[in-house]
Order: sequence, then C-alpha cells, then structure tokens
Amino acid sequence: MAHKVNYLNSPLVGLQAFEIRSDRHFPRHAHDHFGIGIMLDGAHRSWSGRGQVEAGPNHVITVSPNEIHDGMPIGGAPRRWVMLFVEPSIVLRLAGAEFAKREFPQPVITDVNLVHRIAMTFRELPHSCADEVAESIMELLGLLLDGAAKPPLTSRPSRSMVLILERIHDDPIHTPTLAELATIANLSPYTLVRRFRRELGTTPHAYVLQYRVRRAFRAINEGSTLTEAALSSGFSDQSHMTRAFVRQFGVTPGQFRRPKDRHVA
Repeated sequence: MAHKVNYLNSPLVGLQAFEIRSDRHFPRHAHDHFGIGIMLDGAHRSWSGRGQVEAGPNHVITVSPNEIHDGMPIGGAPRRWVMLFVEPSIVLRLAGAEFAKREFPQPVITDVNLVHRIAMTFRELPHSCADEVAESIMELLGLLLDGAAKPPLTSRPSRSMVLILERIHDDPIHTPTLAELATIANLSPYTLVRRFRRELGTTPHAYVLQYRVRRAFRAINEGSTLTEAALSSGFSDQSHMTRAFVRQFGVTPGQFRRPKDRHVA
C-alpha cells in the first residue's frame, strides 16, 4: 500500500497544509475546516452531498466545513494532491460572520488560473509571514466563495435527523444505542438507518466515530495531550483514537498538532 503524508509548515495559526500520496480509500467523514487543494497526479472519485465527482491532474478540489465526503483512487493507482485546511475562525475574524457561513458551490473545479494561484500559495508558504499567508488565503476564498451567498446546493437534514445529530453532538462520549436514536426520531431502527444514510451519506455509528475524531482534533490543537484528547472525545484510549484518525484522514493525531512557534495574523 502506498501512503505518504508530507506536512508543510505554516506561520498562520488555524491553517494546515499537506502533500499526500496515497492509494487508500478514505471512508465517509467531515472536517471542521474549509479545504482547498489541487490534484497533482493520478485521479480519485469522491462522494459528497452534491453527488459523485471525479478529480484528475490540475483539478481544484474543495470541501466545506461539515460536508461529509469520501475518496478513493481511480483504477487502484496512487494519486497525489496538496491540501490547505482553513479553520472557519480565520474566515470569521478576517471576513465576517456571513462569509464564514458560505459553502463552496463546486467540489471539483477546472480553472488553470485558480490552480496557479493555489500552487503559488503552497510555494510561498515556507517563506511568508502570517499576514502574507492570511492575505493569500483570503484571496483564494474570495475567488471560491464570492457569489456563493445563496443557499448551498447541499440539502438540509430533516427534522428527525436534526434531533439525532443534536443528541450525538450534545454527548458524543456516551454512544447512543440504535434504539435510543430511533425513539428520539420516532422511527423504527430500520427506517432510521436508511433515512440517516440517505440524508447524511453514512450510518449513525460511523457518524459518531468521525465526529469524535473531529473533537479530538480540536482538543489537540487547543493544547490537550493525545491521551487527554482521546478520553475527552469518547475514545477508550489513545491507540483507538489514532487508528480512527489515520483511517479517516490518513495522518496521525500528532501530525495535526499545532506547533508552538506559529503566530496569529
């Protein structure tokens, strides 16, 4: 199996940058971040709430916060891509609340000029100060999100699914049983699972697991130790958290840790 992750240092708190080469099939999951990247070599197929899409060399790839998606190589061969993950807090601070609520209208974009701008941001990242990086990120988000103030293309969960999500988000440490969730939604367990997958693209159990990973990521970046992050997010131990982290994101929790010497723009 081919899988390699290269972490690129960033001077801006709230921004992670990676170059990834992998033949892994990533399960359905979501991020808290805005994700912007370029497919460099190979190709992959991805499911999202906006349908199934494919991305090849020189395609821009995007993912909005909380958007469930997956990813698999086409033909089984490794693909290579770069990715910027931008915390919504950066967008909120620099562009305002309305802008931070927007979603990318397209998961895959063919635009040579946009590819050039993103590639330039990656090239200049190691040599830039926090303010310079913040300016570059805001320019990219402006190109991608300007005009995206209309309601997103993704459909919103039904009321019964909203109640299920509220239960999971309010207490992710204690795993709800299928019977408990079915009672909350006033559905049979069978109907609940089918409707949850239809509306959210995954099962309730898988959603709980990926949500715990996202909580662990936030805890780590806020200064928790890996053990503390695991326990506070509902994992039985650090090794359980690490396995879930690698399966979903392809990197270990430690690779997402925020270096202490970064600066806020």
